[in-house]
Amino acid sequence: RDGAEARLWGAPGLVIPRTACIERETLAAIGNGTRAVTEFLSDGDFPIIVRPVGSHAGRGLEKLDAVADVVAYLETQPGTHFYISRFVDYRSPDGQFRKYRIVLIDGKPFLCHLGISDHWMIHYLNAGMIESAEKRAEEAACMAGFDEGFAHRHKTALEAVYQRMGLAYLGIDCAETPDGQFLIFEVDTGMIVHDMDPPDVFPYKHAQMSKVFAAFRQMLARAARGK
Repeated sequence: RDGAEARLWGAPGLVIPRTACIERETLAAIGNGTRAVTEFLSDGDFPIIVRPVGSHAGRGLEKLDAVADVVAYLETQPGTHFYISRFVDYRSPDGQFRKYRIVLIDGKPFLCHLGISDHWMIHYLNAGMIESAEKRAEEAACMAGFDEGFAHRHKTALEAVYQRMGLAYLGIDCAETPDGQFLIFEVDTGMIVHDMDPPDVFPYKHAQMSKVFAAFRQMLARAARGK
């Protein structure tokens, strides 16, 4: 996480919070007031996001609003090293958070899902997408208009990610800030990308994911031909 931030920091058109990997003792020192978050994060202070190194799927991921929250957090976490970064409030004007999962295939972006939730920590499976026809309708519209909408608005940022990461295939979990900037949470080659949602509930997904899979196969074919 800190390596991706180091590559992408300062790229045009995008926001990625500084990320520091610190030892448990250092986080404890922040909690008792002998060290300051700003020693490690040049772009902000509390609230911060903290997670154990090596954790995934939100395990151990918390938002700490103040110094006093650190001690209680460490009481629940046995880890020896943690990532910290500043929290970015990316709520839309309607009060909902929206997280996009995008893949770049040979530099071209494809939307794989849009999770919409009233909680900042969004996982698609707990965002209430199955329960809400309104959310699914928004996701379907976003997929249908992705090239002309989201991808067009953030063309510069997406190109910067592709150039700086230097990978033919890359997943991005991201959002838009209230002022319209491209906010990156994570970049990874192992993000789950699938077409397993029930088609009677998500009838728009199959066509979208078919495009993603076709582009991936074409990327492999080009690589096999050496082009």
